[in-house]
This record gives sequence, structure tokens and C-alpha cells, in this order.
Amino acid sequence: MSKSIDKPKSVSPVGSEVRDGKFAFVVTAVDPPVASVGDNDIMRKTAQGEFVLVHVDITNTGDKAQTYFGENQKVIDDQGRQYSNDTSAEMAINADLMAEINPGNKVSVIIPFDVPKGTVPVSIEFHDSMFSGGARVALK
Repeated sequence: MSKSIDKPKSVSPVGSEVRDGKFAFVVTAVDPPVASVGDNDIMRKTAQGEFVLVHVDITNTGDKAQTYFGENQKVIDDQGRQYSNDTSAEMAINADLMAEINPGNKVSVIIPFDVPKGTVPVSIEFHDSMFSGGARVALK
């Protein structure tokens, strides 16, 4: 019998700080959907559907450096479907796909999710690692 990872049970309101592991997360904005991201032709990434861009501040609440990975974050839509972030799009809009954050320091990132056109994202699930329980925040 395999052990499943515990899923978050509650959703915090948009703009509130949530914690998972050694990170604190705050959603600072959610952009309207866009068809592509990137400032130049070389790095431009076009969505299969459309990109939902979630702006997030991440603070290391621990006592040693901790690495943040965008690929551990998920968006959940109004039908309960989960979407992983698009790492190619993330390369086009953020300086790093991962960031080592020293204790007490904060980084601001934009996490892109390629979702079908018309998808209604209702929450984001943050993880400090791929094995953590996660913390959910409403996107509206």
C-alpha cells in the first residue's frame, strides 16, 4: 500500500501570507490571460492555450539558505484540475528557474501556467519542495 502526500485542506484568501516548509508565499497580483510571454523573439514562448501569470513574493523563514523551484507550484481551476507551471515560459519572464534564498531574504517571481482558453483559475498551491504538503491561496 503506497502512502499518499497530504493535500492542503483549506484555501487562504488572496493576498494573505501562507507558509509551507521554510518558505512564506504571498500572491501580489494575477495578470489577465496572455497568448505569449517574453521580451524578445529568441525567448518568446507561445501558450498551447493561454498563460495565467501569478506574481508571488517568496520569503525564506528558515535559518539557512533554501532553494525555491517554480516547478513545484500548481494552479487549480474551478473544476478541480491541477496545472503545473510552464518552465520554458518561466525562463522567458524570470531571471532564474530556481533561486537560492538566504534566511530572511525575499524574491519576487512570476509563475506562468499554460491553461486551456477560458480556464478559471481559483487557487494556487505552493510547495517548498516536491514532497511537502502545500498551502493553497485563492486567486480571486
